[in-house]
Amino acid sequence: MSESIINLITPPDKLMNRNLSFLLVYPSDTVKEQFNDVVKELDKDINLYLFENNENQEWVIDVANIVDYIILDIDYIPKEARWLIGYLLSFSKTFYLTTSGEIPYNVINNSRVYDIRQIAEGENYFVKQTERN
Repeated sequence: MSESIINLITPPDKLMNRNLSFLLVYPSDTVKEQFNDVVKELDKDINLYLFENNENQEWVIDVANIVDYIILDIDYIPKEARWLIGYLLSFSKTFYLTTSGEIPYNVINNSRVYDIRQIAEGENYFVKQTERN
């Protein structure tokens, strides 16, 4: 059995193939480690889009429309990029992490998670929509 391939994609690049795809937006080191642990158990190739800076915000908007899952680490988004929160939470494929209880993000999206493994358990280890039907 061969190991899965993880294609790491950063702005301004995009990879158009049929791999399961994720967008991590401003992930903390903890979220990166958790994500890495989860994808080690996957038996398929994936595309991992990583957005960690304020450059090329148009890219993150484009990529959000083509990926299968968006993982948003709200606590690490800088002030100048906070406008992305509302936009990305509007997608049903977005899961978000935050320690803040001050802003009711659940009004826009009720997919709050506390650990990346919660997403994997709830999503049958990231089965693409087309594979579920």
